[in-house]
Amino acid sequence: MLEPMTYEELMEYVPKDYHKFVSAGLHPKQAISRLIDEYEMQTDDYEAFKWMFNVLLAEIGVRHNCLREEIREEALKIICDKRLITLWKQEGLNDTEISYRSAHLEKVKDSIQK
Repeated sequence: MLEPMTYEELMEYVPKDYHKFVSAGLHPKQAISRLIDEYEMQTDDYEAFKWMFNVLLAEIGVRHNCLREEIREEALKIICDKRLITLWKQEGLNDTEISYRSAHLEKVKDSIQK
């Protein structure tokens, strides 16, 4: 079984892969689909990874005007249910890091509700 990616790795690799796919000629929506295909094994194996991945896909979708409705809905559900915050507390992250990440989630939420 593969080790799960860290939050930091996910935040680094997924946007890079998105830009790599678009640079290779894929339409932004096709690049999102390709990301889902590429990361599917990890999202199936690790629920927390899937939550972070969906929120990140929503953020990329807003930034590049290719947000899919099902991704938006799932990301909003994850953010509003505070699933990631609960997970981060269980993982023992300090309050400063949780506050930083929570603020980021709120920014994503605000951007995808529009």
